[in-house]
Amino acid sequence: MASDKQASVASPDIFIVGVMKGGTTVLHDYICTHPRIRAGSQKEIHYFSLFYHEGPEWYANHFKDVKPKYRTIDASPTYFDATNTAQLPRLIRGFTEDPRVILITRDPIQRAISQFVHLRKVAKIECLMDMDIDDFFAQDLESVFRQNTGPAYFLNQVLTFSLYQHKFATYRQQFEPHQLLVLDNNELRNQPRKTMEKVFSFLNEDYYHDEQFGEEKYSNGSAISQISKASFDRLAGLLYPDYEIFCQQAGIEFKQAMYDVKRSAA
Repeated sequence: MASDKQASVASPDIFIVGVMKGGTTVLHDYICTHPRIRAGSQKEIHYFSLFYHEGPEWYANHFKDVKPKYRTIDASPTYFDATNTAQLPRLIRGFTEDPRVILITRDPIQRAISQFVHLRKVAKIECLMDMDIDDFFAQDLESVFRQNTGPAYFLNQVLTFSLYQHKFATYRQQFEPHQLLVLDNNELRNQPRKTMEKVFSFLNEDYYHDEQFGEEKYSNGSAISQISKASFDRLAGLLYPDYEIFCQQAGIEFKQAMYDVKRSAA
């Protein structure tokens, strides 16, 4: 439960838990257009995953400028991506009396491609700067498992972040059905109003429309055409069996991306 010090300021009860490159930023921004909901000092705080040792006062300080009359939100993809045990969802569940947790995912191959592009363009990971995307995804899986090179370490992370089923099962065990909402990135992209109606209803808030709903933002590139057919087939074999089980458990449509045979040499 929140401490007395936390209770004196706004304290988050809305959590977007993942996934990385799944649309968490857009969803966070859309939710924060609602007149009853405010963001903290930053979108991603990572308290329960990376900074829990800093303590509740550190976390509360991120919301010190928000008046208690508002609801607040924490959108940290590591809350899902770093889940290996029940610890993370259990910490979130125990933080506030009735949390609302939203998981937004996307096709795992598109997500993996987007993360690789992010690692090169945004994070500028040195060992990946001159590496071809197909060479990255073609790495030997034994090396990836052992993480004995820089590229192998990052491919291990990319693949792990695109496997949803086990992590979702852990969240389902910790939260009541009315506390957990799963969205697909395509829902938000293709039907923003309908999706936000669902989101605000889940949050027990009246629908609030904003002009930015439906604007394309924060895209670093995730087109399937960036990889070869061999890379696509390999990733499909590694990721889609898990994704199909996840979709069945989450109650969302399982749909595989189609490879564009007209892929250009570029």
